[in-house]
Amino acid sequence: MPGLEGVMSSGVIRSIAVAIDCSPHSRASLEAAAEMAGRLQAELVGIFVEDINLLRIAGIPFAEEIRSYSSTTGKLDEGQLERLLRLQAREAQDLLQRTADTKTLRHTFRVLRGIVPEEVMAAASQADILVLGRSGRSPSCRKGLGSTARSALYEGDRTVLLMRPGFTATKGPLLVLYDGSGGSKRALQTALDIAGPESTIHLIVLDHDPEEVERCREDAQSLIGPAGIAAEYHHLPISAGKQLARYIKMIDTGLLVLSDRMGLPGQELRELVDDIDYPVLVVR
Repeated sequence: MPGLEGVMSSGVIRSIAVAIDCSPHSRASLEAAAEMAGRLQAELVGIFVEDINLLRIAGIPFAEEIRSYSSTTGKLDEGQLERLLRLQAREAQDLLQRTADTKTLRHTFRVLRGIVPEEVMAAASQADILVLGRSGRSPSCRKGLGSTARSALYEGDRTVLLMRPGFTATKGPLLVLYDGSGGSKRALQTALDIAGPESTIHLIVLDHDPEEVERCREDAQSLIGPAGIAAEYHHLPISAGKQLARYIKMIDTGLLVLSDRMGLPGQELRELVDDIDYPVLVVR
């Protein structure tokens, strides 16, 4: 697959960071990160953050916890919370070790303490791709993006994959938004680099002008052709986030790949990522 060989030989994607908290979305993120690291021969970097806000709350004398299994309350013990965080960190490290050993991946693991989104973003600053779960452990964010995912999407400058359970990053169909811009070309090339030989690229061309649509198809085919991957083309002359989300749900593919450096306005992009319940790779 020429596209993949080019990335591997040039070392463009050398490191893939993944935040691990052992939630279902986090486990899906680790599996996706390992899939990509295996295809790209990249290092896998696991990150676990001890949430300083939880520790601060535990230090308040009148703080109490509500036990989910009994609905009763009890004193929130700081020492007990410290032990729990250490236990979770060991669980995360073991999960990373098992996943990396299965695929024979180079890997490292870091335990940090601080505000979770800030620490994850800082730790991933040297990585080429950051992989996160769409949602975290908090019940308040399970139907939308979690706080760390939002920070990475809105404030980060790394290519970020927002993953969820039930999907794969490299083996299924991939959907790419394309408008002929440099950003959309990078998104398409990244999709080709991570796609497996059994994958299909669904390319949505976003343009109102029929002549520009044809030019976009020709440009895209010049990238797709050498990769030897099957492709299907779709034309959608809209850029509204909610309309795009409805169309994507009708196609019902897997990973959505796009760039925040293409012609799609930032607000529409955020609306799109919020509305769909698919994994999304935002290429930068």
